[in-house]
Amino acid sequence: MQAGAVARRRVWPWLVTGIIVAILVWAVALAWDALALAGAARDVDQHATAAQQALSDRNPEALSAEVEALQQSARDLAGATDGPHWWIAARLPWVKNQAEPIVAVGEAATVLADDVLEPLSQPGVMDALDVPAFDGGRIDPHLFDAAAAPLQQADDALSAQQDALAALDLVSTTEFIATRVVDLRTQMRTLGDPVHGGRVATELLPAMLGADGPRTYLVMVQNNAEPRATGGIPGAILDLTVDDGRFELGDYVAASQLVDRDGVGGLTDDEARIFTDRMQIFPQDVTFTPEYPRAAEMLTRFWEADGRDPVDGVVSVDPVALGWMLKGAEPVKVGDFTLRSGNAARILLNEAYLEYPEPKEQDRFFAEASAALFASIVSGEATALGGVERAVRDGRLRVWSADAGEQGALASTDIGGAFLEKDDAVGVFINDGSGAKIGYYIDTETSVTDHMCTDGTLGGQTVTLTLTHTFDGEVSDLPGWVTGNGKSVDKGDFAANILLYPAAGTVITEVRRDGEKVDVTPEVHEGRSMVEARVEISPGASAEFQFDIGTEVNGLLSPTLISTPGPKPNVYTLSKDDIPDKC
Repeated sequence: MQAGAVARRRVWPWLVTGIIVAILVWAVALAWDALALAGAARDVDQHATAAQQALSDRNPEALSAEVEALQQSARDLAGATDGPHWWIAARLPWVKNQAEPIVAVGEAATVLADDVLEPLSQPGVMDALDVPAFDGGRIDPHLFDAAAAPLQQADDALSAQQDALAALDLVSTTEFIATRVVDLRTQMRTLGDPVHGGRVATELLPAMLGADGPRTYLVMVQNNAEPRATGGIPGAILDLTVDDGRFELGDYVAASQLVDRDGVGGLTDDEARIFTDRMQIFPQDVTFTPEYPRAAEMLTRFWEADGRDPVDGVVSVDPVALGWMLKGAEPVKVGDFTLRSGNAARILLNEAYLEYPEPKEQDRFFAEASAALFASIVSGEATALGGVERAVRDGRLRVWSADAGEQGALASTDIGGAFLEKDDAVGVFINDGSGAKIGYYIDTETSVTDHMCTDGTLGGQTVTLTLTHTFDGEVSDLPGWVTGNGKSVDKGDFAANILLYPAAGTVITEVRRDGEKVDVTPEVHEGRSMVEARVEISPGASAEFQFDIGTEVNGLLSPTLISTPGPKPNVYTLSKDDIPDKC
């Protein structure tokens, strides 16, 4: 017994020493890998950002170079998280909260390089991320067929990795690692929008451009001088046929001709409560809702209630977008005006009302001019591509399909204009209450400040909307259709309802006008919370609304901003500040 006890006393120090040495070796190996991880993670972030920029610039050579560099950085990151010491780390409390996210970043970076960016760098695939061009007045319906498979691969891979990164629990993860995860999530979301849009385009273009037989569409030209949530009232409605990529305009009418005093039906309970039954009586008011697919569907009800044939879809555009898309086209003579790229919006939204004081004359001119401008664009005369891209980005060009399958795909893209489904978007919208075209003189500036946690996730927001009435002349010199009739507000004054929808997972905590707290009307619109505030401003005056927004859940990315496109290009200021003490 004594000999055994002595032996055990001799073994124990060696055993303890061995354990300590093993732990030290494990810790040193982990620390050594951590140094490599830090550099590899930064390289992944750098090359992913550069690759995204190359894709945005449509530079295949630069993209290929960045893809190769990203693949190497991803391999370095994956190699630095390999080995038995990482197997152990992934099973220890706290340590696994660092190991699992960084391993996920390595896997996501590898997928991003191999399954997303490399397919996109193939010849011809980048073209499908652009607007299809007219060639001899026609858009080839099968222009992007070769890009379909690579875009589907890239879209599926991006979606899977976005879900995987979003599912990570970063509560106990260090700031450095959490920031890398959030950065990669942000980059993938930014990249995901054009990639998914390109995929949908390759899938839908052939049928929607009439490859399988003629398609008929309504073109809803919105008049931003009388603001509505999606832009303005539908001032003109054009009948458009597309057959094998060739466009032909048919009849066109002023929206005022389709008023139905009995109502065309179809409103949801939320729409009737929030926007009133005007949406089913006046086609000019279908755009009260920020949900473009609902506005488009309601417009087709007015069209058919007037005894006209059903259509396959609705395209929406406004005079600002028409002007952008007219670049390179010959001037168009309509009535007393000669319209071109630089003056189309100004004439359609303001000068025509000064020239034609009678409402019927105004409606007729707006419809005729809209039809003439659109015809010029679809003829292929204009170099419209840059203008179309800008119009889609600014919410001035939207498409809805009456086919449920096509519409399901469109709703997931920017051009589909489906706002209520975008949980990661904050919406700021304006619905005119003046009943006039005085909105042309209202300058709109939206400022969004994201209050960020130290790991790069959202801690809150402040959204500031400033409206300035710029008219500086005599109100009495303006025609009544511009100033209003003076019943709801004084002539020349601008009145509107401001709608703010916070992103999912956030909540409005306070609203101020010009620094003073104000009461607002809370509402729920098809599951989305919102508030509504009334504003009235006179010529020369301005009003500033500030909406404070807090977060209800952790791990949110900065929301995107969607707002009402105004009669002039909107002014946005997006910024971030840090609130480490509140996260």
